[in-house]
Amino acid sequence: MDTFDIKTFDKHKDHLSRYNYIRKDSTVVEQRTWQFGYEEVIMPKNNLIHIFNKYNEDGKLMLTGDFFPNDFEKGIWKEYDEQGNLIKETNYDTPYKFTWEEVLEWIKERNINMESDYFEIYRNAGEEEGEKPIWAITWEKEDKSSLRVAILDGSTGKVQKEIDQEYPLDE
Repeated sequence: MDTFDIKTFDKHKDHLSRYNYIRKDSTVVEQRTWQFGYEEVIMPKNNLIHIFNKYNEDGKLMLTGDFFPNDFEKGIWKEYDEQGNLIKETNYDTPYKFTWEEVLEWIKERNINMESDYFEIYRNAGEEEGEKPIWAITWEKEDKSSLRVAILDGSTGKVQKEIDQEYPLDE
């Protein structure tokens, strides 16, 4: 069972109870406390998907899963009890027959700049009656005149809608 290294964390944490470091393979690890223990985000180099781990106050793993930052959970997330027994698995990819990898291929085929501050990938599993799963990709148009939004069918990848959108207003 995966455990959190409390001793190392306590030795290196800053005044906000955070500890960030880079592994030899260039993976970035961000650790912090939360109300009932510790959290960790692992960001492998050259991978858009990050790993989230949540530990209890004793450093025992409670929850783990992959995610696309600020937008959605991916794949199978696992929850554990205090003894380390797997108690629940949730597969967030189940409704999506058009996969994450196929979405990335769709983006690459269109030469969409994923480094832009305006780039987003969002998905919705269609929890409401009659709704279907969708992927929504937002990017800055090459001429920087506006943003472009494409809504893809989550099952087929077919473009359902593609529209231009104004830049968000600065707050």
